Amino acid sequence: MNLPTILLLGGGLLLLPFTATSRPEPPFAGGRYIGAAMCKNCHNGVDKGNAYDHWLSTPHSKAYENLASDKAKEAAKKAGVDDPQKSEKCLKCHVTAFGVDKEKIKASFKPEHGVQCESCHGPGEDHQKKRFAEAMKQGTPPAPMEADEIQVGRKLEKCQKCHNEESPTYKPFCLKERMEKIEHLDPRKKRSEEDLKKLRETDHADCKVCKAAGGEKKEEKKDGGK
Repeated sequence: MNLPTILLLGGGLLLLPFTATSRPEPPFAGGRYIGAAMCKNCHNGVDKGNAYDHWLSTPHSKAYENLASDKAKEAAKKAGVDDPQKSEKCLKCHVTAFGVDKEKIKASFKPEHGVQCESCHGPGEDHQKKRFAEAMKQGTPPAPMEADEIQVGRKLEKCQKCHNEESPTYKPFCLKERMEKIEHLDPRKKRSEEDLKKLRETDHADCKVCKAAGGEKKEEKKDGGK
């Protein structure tokens, strides 16, 4: 099935960009898309950061499902869309793997699961194969993450492909605020307090969109109580 996606972070996943132009994902390395259910095998449980369960608690996991809501249908109608769950205008930001050839998608992948892990991290097949092979070798420490194995890091421009003014439900987007809601760090990767501080400081390094839309005042109220 050649259904859509693009990365989204945080809440406000109701009917994002309505432009007619499709937005196929960039050609990530990493093999085929496998789906969040496959990621659960190694990324759930307290000792692993509970990434899968945390994803289930976010609006991302309900991004496709929410297109069937009355609110979504009302917004879609104003944009000339009869059924949000069938329109490319909505699906490109509410379903992972938009514009990807079906040969790049494994049977385990379920587009109806909304905005999944691979929207941010890219196709997971190669990562899964490598880590499963490692697990079979007892006593072998995990190999360092390769750049072409899986996508890591946080970039505002990725989120803004869908979280932008084209959306009829757009709200000022601050990566720092959104990451506080969806962050799912793996405790197996040891980070010092200084490492965490630097990581989170970069989230707010360039908040021009947020400030232009009034986000600066929002920060003042939160920090200064004004």
